[in-house]
Amino acid sequence: MPNIPKNAETSRTNSLMDFRQQRMQNITKQLRVIFRAVQAHSKTVERSCGLSGAKLWMLWELFASPGLKVSELARALTIHPSTCSNMLDQLEAQDLVRRDRSKKDQRAVHLYLTEYGTKLLADAPRPAQGTLSEALARLNDTHLVNLEDGLNQLIAEMHATDESAGMLPIPGE
Repeated sequence: MPNIPKNAETSRTNSLMDFRQQRMQNITKQLRVIFRAVQAHSKTVERSCGLSGAKLWMLWELFASPGLKVSELARALTIHPSTCSNMLDQLEAQDLVRRDRSKKDQRAVHLYLTEYGTKLLADAPRPAQGTLSEALARLNDTHLVNLEDGLNQLIAEMHATDESAGMLPIPGE
């Protein structure tokens, strides 16, 4: 190993630390941009049609696939079925969605848009599933895998142990 002057070694260490610090700051900024974009889209949606982005996404899913069950809708939105059911209660109270029990199996409930729900969608903003989901869908497989791996590591380092948090819509989504 060459004999590097102490001040050159310190300078190199400081430079690497500065680079690392800069990357951490850039990532923090990027996460803020992502969350602000989700919030901005949701505000646009709410001003336009009076619904959160997640509720509008629900309506679009039911428009595309009439007769879904609650569990199927929850899976499509990546939310917990009880969260989905609570949101559906609110949409039903607004006369946007109706639930029909299956004649063959009374336990099975199928979801449909009402006429009013369909009319609301005619003027509703896009993207249907929100800006985050739409952007993720456009990423190639390599980027998706790298992003998933990196976020899993970040979550582990944060000691974020609330697994159920991943099944709740982002506030403003």
